[in-house]
Amino acid sequence: MTEVDVSVCVLTYQPDYEKLFMTLTSVIRQQGCSYEIIIADDGTPDFRQDMVEAWMTVHGITDYCIVRSMENHGTVCNVWNAYAIARGRYVKPISSGDFLYNDTALVGMLQFMEQEGYHIAFGRSCAYGRAEGKYHIYDRMQPFQLKPYRERNLPAIKEAYLVCQDYACGASFMGERTRMVSYTDLILGSVVYMEDSAYALMVADDISLGFWDYNFVWYESSHGISNVASEEWKTRLLRDNQMMLAIMAERHTEFRDLCKWHIEGRRDTNSPYAEIVRRYYAEVDQIIATDTYLQDVNPYELQKLTECNSR
Repeated sequence: MTEVDVSVCVLTYQPDYEKLFMTLTSVIRQQGCSYEIIIADDGTPDFRQDMVEAWMTVHGITDYCIVRSMENHGTVCNVWNAYAIARGRYVKPISSGDFLYNDTALVGMLQFMEQEGYHIAFGRSCAYGRAEGKYHIYDRMQPFQLKPYRERNLPAIKEAYLVCQDYACGASFMGERTRMVSYTDLILGSVVYMEDSAYALMVADDISLGFWDYNFVWYESSHGISNVASEEWKTRLLRDNQMMLAIMAERHTEFRDLCKWHIEGRRDTNSPYAEIVRRYYAEVDQIIATDTYLQDVNPYELQKLTECNSR
């Protein structure tokens, strides 16, 4: 089996094929590193594999694989199916509708991780959406606070991630394949949709999260599991978060009180954790009111993808 630098794992379920092909376009334009494409579909009844294969042929892409579930099992199982056949030293999960920021995003993250020795890292996510036929760029960021990562302050990162649950955008991560597989194994069968909850377990295990302070992905902020406002989805995601916390509590006795506090809905407002959260999000409010998350965001990079798709 020939190894490549990165396995780009494109996750789909009942995809909008226009968006899927824009995602794939952002991948096949990557320069400076070797990659394969794995399209993992989570049980779409009428998945148009013939259409996807035809698109790959037209664009001269041969190093790709399509893996399909017969039934819908959820994002965690779907991403695990992709990782199971990946050949890359690193894996980059990405959902249909999210795009790599520009033609050198992949190699930029790869070089950062190799030079700094990170097993797991995330970059800046540029939020975008489409309304009334036009694309819009939004001044948003996950996590809200970037200072702990810029300063490489592990205690501050653990407080932000575990106590304040200020999670980084899942679309903005890339990781060493073996590490991503082992932590996805930990949540498989317990967590259904929040595949990025594995990163919280990594933080609890003192694995450093690298932060590449450059634009890495365009993140569709008007659709997707984490953007759906229905009460049903909120309940499912809350359950997933609680299941991850239960796994964390089992692995780390020092975090059991914290996990219990979160699982019980943070009802104890006199808890020392409550004060940390209040202080943290007061700082977030100040950042949002006085600063911008947009850093060297070039609308033309998004325009190139949308124009290519419209031709």
